[in-house]
Amino acid sequence: MVLERMDVNSNPDGLQVILHQLRYDFVLARMPRHSKVLEIGTGLGAFTKQLVPRCSSYIGVEYDPVACDAARRNAGPGVEIIEGDARKLPFGSNQFSFVVCLEVLEHLGDYQAGVRNIHRCLDSAGTAIISVPYRRTGGKSTVNPYHLYEPGESELVSLFRQLFAIVDVHYLYFEETPLMKFARRMHFRRLLGWNRFYADLSAGLPEATAKLRIGQKSAGMNINLILVARDKRSET
Repeated sequence: MVLERMDVNSNPDGLQVILHQLRYDFVLARMPRHSKVLEIGTGLGAFTKQLVPRCSSYIGVEYDPVACDAARRNAGPGVEIIEGDARKLPFGSNQFSFVVCLEVLEHLGDYQAGVRNIHRCLDSAGTAIISVPYRRTGGKSTVNPYHLYEPGESELVSLFRQLFAIVDVHYLYFEETPLMKFARRMHFRRLLGWNRFYADLSAGLPEATAKLRIGQKSAGMNINLILVARDKRSET
């Protein structure tokens, strides 16, 4: 596993801060109020502080001991955060009613072990929500050295559907017109003078980030794949 840490409370990258909060809001809107929550990959604890007041019990897992200490400090007294590996979660089966794992699987190398541990720890009526960078075909990131293997959409969805009865697929995307989408795919953006739209997005400018959406059908440039999985199948 390779470590990557970002403090959303102090990071100057406006786009990343907004993307993180969009994912957080997506999870919170789907988490039952009295859930028994497992957060895999607490990082520095930014989302932990939002989860804890909304659940009946909480445990966080963080691989990096430095980040783990920071998450404990940020989350406040009495919040349980332990050092652990998402590929070998130190819990028995069926212990949690809600598991959240955002932007973690791509760091593991063996993402399948992470997914199988999520499946094992979730109870039969529980819900798991994960997010990863969007890729049509899986592979090692060419731009982020911390991402050992970014699973492709079809392989990740297929694995989840082997393990869970219901898997809802969502996309976090930058809304584009059909012509913008065509120009991006055909590498005509510069010729048409449209690179500025994507530069504004990268810069986190409000007029661009206002076009970020999460939906079950994408209408633009995909940034994240988000899966909501429920009703675990019988153990095999």
